[in-house]
Amino acid sequence: MEDTQATKDANMIAEESARCVATRTKTASILEEHRSSPGLLLALIGHEAMRRLRAAHTAHNLKPRQFQILGLLHDHDGLAQRDLQQTTGIDPSILVTLLNPLEADGLVTRERDPGDRRRHLVKLTHAGEKLLVSAARAQKETEDALFASLDDEQREQLRDVLLALRDGLATDQAPTADAIACSGLSTA
Repeated sequence: MEDTQATKDANMIAEESARCVATRTKTASILEEHRSSPGLLLALIGHEAMRRLRAAHTAHNLKPRQFQILGLLHDHDGLAQRDLQQTTGIDPSILVTLLNPLEADGLVTRERDPGDRRRHLVKLTHAGEKLLVSAARAQKETEDALFASLDDEQREQLRDVLLALRDGLATDQAPTADAIACSGLSTA
């Protein structure tokens, strides 16, 4: 009788062990599948890229959006504040919180438009220009390090794919994080 019970116990242990191995294999394949998922890879790599770029900008006392603002002001030789808001897609109240420290540091000026006193014109100062050049150099070095494993052709392909993805998402009707924040809705 003991041999029969021992055999039953051994069989039960073997079956349980096989189930555990099958579950682990199934879990491992699910994890492996998700690790190579384009969406997850983009999110994880995007997080790392943002961390590195934020560090490069922070070293110049800028937030990434402030760097973008300085670049737009440089490229357009200044903009009306409303045009700047529309170009960046930044909520007007958030734009003000980004512009105030730039103005306080002497990097931008805001003046009333002599042709329309309701409008504020935002312009890059000489100090803003110098900081932008330095921050742009740091961003370029950061990007070079980030994409060091890619050759020039691969970098161009990546850029083209990312631009196509961005353009495709531009038609997406999902609310932006800024829109959600402004509406008072929670993302949690």
